Amino acid sequence: MIQIKYKKQLNNFILNVDFSVPEKGISVLFGPSGSGKSSVLNLISGLDENEGDLIESKLILNNRVIDDSDNSICIKPWLRNMAYVFQDHRLFPHINTKENILFGYKRSNSDLSPEDLIEKFKIKDLLDHFPSQLSGGQKQRVAIVRALLSQPELLMLDEPLSALDYQSRQELLPYIECIHKELNIPVIYVSHDIKEVLRLADYIVVMDKGVVIDQGDISDLCITQPLLTQEEGASFILQGIISKIIKEDKLVEVDCGEKILITAENMQLKQKIRILIHAREVSLCLSKPEDSSILNCIPVLIDELQADRNGTLRVMAKMGGQIVVLLISHRSADQLKVKKGKRMYAQFKATAIIK
Repeated sequence: MIQIKYKKQLNNFILNVDFSVPEKGISVLFGPSGSGKSSVLNLISGLDENEGDLIESKLILNNRVIDDSDNSICIKPWLRNMAYVFQDHRLFPHINTKENILFGYKRSNSDLSPEDLIEKFKIKDLLDHFPSQLSGGQKQRVAIVRALLSQPELLMLDEPLSALDYQSRQELLPYIECIHKELNIPVIYVSHDIKEVLRLADYIVVMDKGVVIDQGDISDLCITQPLLTQEEGASFILQGIISKIIKEDKLVEVDCGEKILITAENMQLKQKIRILIHAREVSLCLSKPEDSSILNCIPVLIDELQADRNGTLRVMAKMGGQIVVLLISHRSADQLKVKKGKRMYAQFKATAIIK
């Protein structure tokens, strides 16, 4: 695990974090703007501008102590073997793409192949271009390749999609996914966009007002952490594989153990997908309705009932090996005789899904 502990006086609050993230995969720091996420990255990288306000620090990466205020250890930024990609790419404007990506590589002992990364990130046709000639998404791809060529022990990405339009964001996401899947480099990714988190996160740390309020697997936190789902209350994640594309209806069929339909475009067959559904969008029924605009009605096994806020009842149900969560009134639970072990149907619209 990468151990991270910092306490620092910021302008309007004290940043006080103490958490660990896995040494593989994508770990997301998630929270509203101003919660201290980028400040944590600056401290990890050693690029914090106001060292005098630092109260406590400890950072351990690959069993190597990088920061430890108790023992007066603070490794210089250029010796930490980390890479940092900012929102604004920070390419050198006076040199072309090829010179930008090779800038750090020439001084590193990296055994990564520039040619392989150029091909993987599809920037071969951009090598003679200057930053001013590149689109926002192209600049970020170049910035990521430059960062990776230093073969860092850790890659940090600070909201790299925030300045991009929707199409550019969709184009860049697969490249970010390949970093840890194909290159085995751990990533700490800052975001306040639940769709990015849903697509990328293997592990998540939820922050608010300078502190960590929760952390863990995203599937677990969606159920228990309202801040993660934009105050929508409990939610749940279904993981599946796209088994059919219905172009004429702009729908795709996802095999999650049961077949469900979602509204989506630009998907591919056999593509793995995670979908987020808010519990308040799901209802229970005793049998499948014959005439309904609701396309999804799946068999579930009631597993647990919990009293929720605002007088509602939270129902946890099993769909194969996955969990479905829904909120119903106590009256509805009584009328349907909802209880543990009962077989019922959960239904939700194809449009009630975030993917």
